Amino acid sequence: MKYLIISDAASMHVYNFVRFFLAGEGNEIYILRHSLMEIPEEYRKFYAENNVTVFTADTPDASSNRLATAKRLIRKCIFLLKLGRVDVCHIHYLHMQSILLYKLFKRNFKRLVLTYWGTDVLIPSEKEIQKQKQILPYADKITVTVKNSKIVFCERFGHGYDDKLEVVHFPSGAVPKIKEISEKKTRQQCREEIGVPDGKLLLVCGYNADPAQRQDICLNEISLLPEELKDRLHVVIPVQYNRFDNDYIERVKQAAAECGTSYEVLEEYVPFERNAVMCLATDIYLNLRISDAFSNAMKEQVTAGSLMIQGDWLNYIEVDEMNAPVVKISDLSELHTALEKVMKNYTFKTENEIFYPMYNIFDPTSLKNEWERIFRSLNL
Repeated sequence: MKYLIISDAASMHVYNFVRFFLAGEGNEIYILRHSLMEIPEEYRKFYAENNVTVFTADTPDASSNRLATAKRLIRKCIFLLKLGRVDVCHIHYLHMQSILLYKLFKRNFKRLVLTYWGTDVLIPSEKEIQKQKQILPYADKITVTVKNSKIVFCERFGHGYDDKLEVVHFPSGAVPKIKEISEKKTRQQCREEIGVPDGKLLLVCGYNADPAQRQDICLNEISLLPEELKDRLHVVIPVQYNRFDNDYIERVKQAAAECGTSYEVLEEYVPFERNAVMCLATDIYLNLRISDAFSNAMKEQVTAGSLMIQGDWLNYIEVDEMNAPVVKISDLSELHTALEKVMKNYTFKTENEIFYPMYNIFDPTSLKNEWERIFRSLNL
């Protein structure tokens, strides 16, 4: 099967999708990417070893002005012309340029699969909504990653696509690693491995450098804690991914330096195993970004048994159904009060405790059946 993914090869979603569901099945796989971000070495190596062709229209240091953008679009069109007929065109995240490319070359694509990731269905602009409406009739399958996204989709586009629309989950590479490592290393060993000071609680603030994470505001809230509680916290702030706003990253670093706790800002890519160790070492995970469908980081932290402080504006039907360890707040200004209450009253675990309701949904072995059902429905 000749399979084209229009998305980003640097995304862990795409990498995991290819790794768990497409590679090694005799498929001819191509990824046409929009992002100019550098692809992690682990991903590049896997693509090269598994005959996955990745096309990037420019170099990471390329200009972002209109002329440069137009030139990149032309290069993408040339790539698609040379690629010719394709069995499946699979758009991951409904980016407007992805929609444009499909419309230009739709005669070359036998089947179309549209996969919403989250923001593209939860908070698209009006222009994006109109572009999405233009491509939906051509789709053979439309997938969303969680139940809430399906509800939002139907509210926005109606029920005319019910026969094509399905909730199909995305795998997390770290979820199986978390379980595997939990059986080999103690919680204390995990904490020592990532440098958590003795006697402190580990708090992880967000999961990337997108300003929508609002890590700077979260850190300002942490600074309002009583001194004796700040002394008990070690804060880790991941900003390895989505590094498109340097001013925001600097604000986060400044807020971390001034929040009054020991801290570490993560700026280098880490492999799944290292990320799994961090999740197992975590006590509190802050999930307070503006919008989110079901991020990998959230899946992994809950699987590892972390207590999640979540904004109640984020709708996780599955998480509510499984009664995961979650404290909800309705405004960021409530964070320091919620943290103080949690640190004084919550009993944090001292041993690894996998939260199996989450693990059982997002283990890649379980999800393989979901995606194979989608592939069979395409009748190729």
